[in-house]
Amino acid sequence: MEGSKHAVDAAVTAPGRVDPLPLVATATAAAGADVEFSAFYRAEYERFVRVAFLIVGTTEVAEEVVQEAFVRLHGRWSRVANPTSYLRTSVVNGCRDTIRRRVRWRLREPVLAAPATTSDEPDELFDALARLTPRQRAVVVLRFYDGLQEAEIAEVVGMKVGTVKSTLHRSIEQLRKEIER
Repeated sequence: MEGSKHAVDAAVTAPGRVDPLPLVATATAAAGADVEFSAFYRAEYERFVRVAFLIVGTTEVAEEVVQEAFVRLHGRWSRVANPTSYLRTSVVNGCRDTIRRRVRWRLREPVLAAPATTSDEPDELFDALARLTPRQRAVVVLRFYDGLQEAEIAEVVGMKVGTVKSTLHRSIEQLRKEIER
């Protein structure tokens, strides 16, 4: 038994050999990070899909945007100090990119048929939200659905706090007019 212990010690410390202990520690840390990321994913996925849905308007696109944001976050997981903030910014930017692509696509493609509705019941608030610009919609959703303050919204959307306040004010006025019609 003691002879085999010396053989292991010799293998670990022999010149030209790789010490397996740092590799085991790295693998253990990576496994712990994956468990931590998985728990974060399970805790936050649905909430961010709802946020994205309110901005882009369809569940399928919202799920895609959120999945892409989680993939980007996973690649940077060990370096991101605030994963919730990183994910929120990534989701909002992904939604804005999606809406911009959608607008460009509509400008190039002829309309063939009226879009199908997913529900028989009218949703006045969602219809009014859909009439806002993507920027206004993002500000309203982040303020009233996600509960962020103006300074936090400014950081996520990339605006000044005053711009967020005025955008929010104009958006609320527009929503009131749309709903009162």
